[in-house]
Amino acid sequence: MKNRLIITVSDVHGTKAYNIHQIVRKLSIIIIIAVIVILGVSFLFINNLSDEIETIKIEKQREIKEKENEIKVLTEKEKKLQAQNQFYSMQIKGKVEDIEALSSKLDEIEEMIGLKVKKEKEVSKEILESISQRNKMLMFISIPNGAPLKETRVTSNYGYRIHPVTHKKKFHRGIDLKAGWNTPVYATADGVVTYVQSKNIGDFGRVIKVQHNFGFETTYAHLNKTKVNAGDIIKKNQEIGLSGSSGRSTAPHLHYELKYGGRILNPKSFIKWQMDNFNDIFKKERRVKWESLVNLIREQSKMVQQ
Repeated sequence: MKNRLIITVSDVHGTKAYNIHQIVRKLSIIIIIAVIVILGVSFLFINNLSDEIETIKIEKQREIKEKENEIKVLTEKEKKLQAQNQFYSMQIKGKVEDIEALSSKLDEIEEMIGLKVKKEKEVSKEILESISQRNKMLMFISIPNGAPLKETRVTSNYGYRIHPVTHKKKFHRGIDLKAGWNTPVYATADGVVTYVQSKNIGDFGRVIKVQHNFGFETTYAHLNKTKVNAGDIIKKNQEIGLSGSSGRSTAPHLHYELKYGGRILNPKSFIKWQMDNFNDIFKKERRVKWESLVNLIREQSKMVQQ
């Protein structure tokens, strides 16, 4: 019983002796068993939790993979739709150009064979003589005239031609004017900028469209730089861009178009239109209702003076 602590407890019922060594040993065994049980349960819990986490991870990876595949499929479909849209847009654009060209050609043929009522096109001598100097100046400010370049040389005329890039016969909606790189381009009349493409995109590349008074519109294409924005109010002879070779072009030049009431016109007569040959435009360009236009300008001028 050496090195053992014995506790004796006496009461009315008698005396009891407790061996501390035995109690400690039992407690130690109980604690060890409890620790082993706790560790075992913890191991099982952690193992089960790891399996669940791994399962969730695999499921998430599968979902991510499915989403990536869906996105890939959608991206491919989107690319196909964009390609189809671009293809159909080009076809529609080509058809619109063909219709405009056909309309222009039909008008010329109808005039040649006398189907058009010329009285609606002609301006009487009396009306021409009654146009004041003030009204002439107003017309020159409002209606496109003169050249969009300081030096003018036509390199490709209005009408059907062999396209320099596609080498196919196609209607040329305007005229091409010789110009080097970064030659200043000027507005040919007062107006509002309705469209600006400042990036080198499409057949025309960098392009500017200007809406003028009385239904006239001009287009300046293949520019190297645009200097105005859509919505800008511009004046005649204002610099709006620099010439270049953007878009479908083989060399730097300026493509210049002119429309009236949505119908394309040959810009050549308007480029040559000046004060000393003022009456020539009314005879050379018969697709504009000049008499009605001149009368309108005269009435507006009277109202302003009053």
